[in-house]
Amino acid sequence: MEKHLLLTISNDQEASYNLRFIRHFFEELCDVRLTLFYVVPRAPEWMLDARDLAPTRQAVAHMDKIKDSSGKRALEHARRWIVESGCRPDKVETKVVYSKHGTVREISKEAHVGLYDACVLGRRGVSWFGELIEDSVSHRILWGEIDFPVWICRRPETGLNRDILLCVDDTDSSMRMADHVGFMLEGMRRHRVTMFHVRTPDDATDPDTVFDQARSLMVEAGMDADLIDQEVAEARNPVTAILNKGKAGNYTAVATGRAAGAPGTMERLFPGSVSTGLLRRIDDFALWISK
Repeated sequence: MEKHLLLTISNDQEASYNLRFIRHFFEELCDVRLTLFYVVPRAPEWMLDARDLAPTRQAVAHMDKIKDSSGKRALEHARRWIVESGCRPDKVETKVVYSKHGTVREISKEAHVGLYDACVLGRRGVSWFGELIEDSVSHRILWGEIDFPVWICRRPETGLNRDILLCVDDTDSSMRMADHVGFMLEGMRRHRVTMFHVRTPDDATDPDTVFDQARSLMVEAGMDADLIDQEVAEARNPVTAILNKGKAGNYTAVATGRAAGAPGTMERLFPGSVSTGLLRRIDDFALWISK
């Protein structure tokens, strides 16, 4: 089944890590459909109508100028690059929107409306996502809306393989990520998945039960069972254990679920701060997160 991905694009052309990750990860770029998405920055506050904060005529002109210059050039450059890398032109769409409620909110809205299989962020997108989990206001607004998988790409491939380290536990979000990984690797033989469970001193989870459930979901989603491995590690710090395993195995991506708690604190958005710790410390490979 064809996969449809939303890739955020910025003016920082050298930092289009999401494009480079896609080229590295997929053996056949014709197997995916891409929407390259550029968000025109919000107009300055002095260019908004005080009654409803809608853009004034000057603000619209200001945003049109950005759209027709920086945004258009960034999208054309990104589209040309990915097409030259092997993606069929008819598989690549470009889209520009004005930011009315902030960049992260526009990305979230587009991901919902477009029903994409994943939202793929480059370096600039990483900072947006970091601001989301640090900013309690955005946190309260968005924590319940980002219910789609997010791929966070730190840097281009540097000798990494194309395998995925899937962090599993007994949470629903972990199983949803297993299903997502299986779906994305449907029919592909070039990728292996290692299911990885970190057993902390107070962990009462039965790893075999978790592995069996995750494996079943991946196979049902279309992945070949002989490409799935499993491993248990004993550690007090899950983040460090995951990072060490990821680096030792040269994985191209670490995939993990996150539970959705009540908004207001980062601990509730990312229980145990595992996903937050990975977001802050991961550098050599991509991070896949699913609620």
